[in-house]
Amino acid sequence: MQAVWRGVISLGTIDIPVVLYKATETDSGLVLHQVHAEDGSRVHHKWWCEEEDREIEHRDVAKGYQHPDGRRVVLSDKELAALPPPDKERISVLASVDDGSIDPMVLGQAYHVGGSDPMTDRFYVLLRETLRESGRVAVTKVAIGTRESLAVLRAHDDLLVLQTMSWPEEVRHPTGIAPESDIAVRPQELKMAMHLMDILSEGFVLEELHDDYQQALQQVVADRLEEAAPPPHADVTDLTVLLQSSLEAVRSGRADAAPARKSAAGKTASAAKRATAKKDPATGAASGRKTAAENASTRNTTAENTAAKKTTPRRAL
Repeated sequence: MQAVWRGVISLGTIDIPVVLYKATETDSGLVLHQVHAEDGSRVHHKWWCEEEDREIEHRDVAKGYQHPDGRRVVLSDKELAALPPPDKERISVLASVDDGSIDPMVLGQAYHVGGSDPMTDRFYVLLRETLRESGRVAVTKVAIGTRESLAVLRAHDDLLVLQTMSWPEEVRHPTGIAPESDIAVRPQELKMAMHLMDILSEGFVLEELHDDYQQALQQVVADRLEEAAPPPHADVTDLTVLLQSSLEAVRSGRADAAPARKSAAGKTASAAKRATAKKDPATGAASGRKTAAENASTRNTTAENTAAKKTTPRRAL
């Protein structure tokens, strides 16, 4: 699991080193891009100046604000740098409140909080058990990325969990949205509705739910990929993969070819020996006769030498 933030939980004068990991994923499915409908190529947005009706460079883009009455303010980098920066390495505990007092509607992204220093794990466990035993959550401030936000810190199983919150001014008041307040519900209707909810809940397992749209989308994309021809030009990543597979194929081919070459050389040598021994029939017969005559002559010469030795008288001493 990849860490997305490192810092400390600041509890009074105690700093507890921690690491944050995303507890949920919101981008696990296929991501669709804007493409040209005719050829499927990616569509890119340009930096366009409305006033001058022309494209500009990214380095000419600044941050600004336009008032509803039309007045414009362009902020310089120096002005932005002078603003009080959020503390990007600290989860500051502001207070603790009852868990039920936090409206779930204001809760956002959840993070698993892991300890990062065994020397301070005792403080981690102390904070976790304090929140668990008291039934309270800690309201904190934290900056994840470029934006500072409120967050609640609560005990969850054997972990601390941090969950971002909306600021109070970000919560919209639903004025005029609810049905008329004078509509009454009869007790029998309420009882039947509750019974219906009980029937719907029989055998319900939350973990078995899945995103039907994403599964259908993945199937459609897989079917279309089978029909689509490979791109004429591979990108850098694809080229790297192709080169790697080519290298592996060459190495494998050389390893397989070495025993084959050795075997072929052996076969060639054996064939040469057989070819030397196997002559033309006439040549072979003559060779055979010549060899026999030579052997006979050698035997006669040896016999004569032996006979001469026997008939030669010994010299007197």
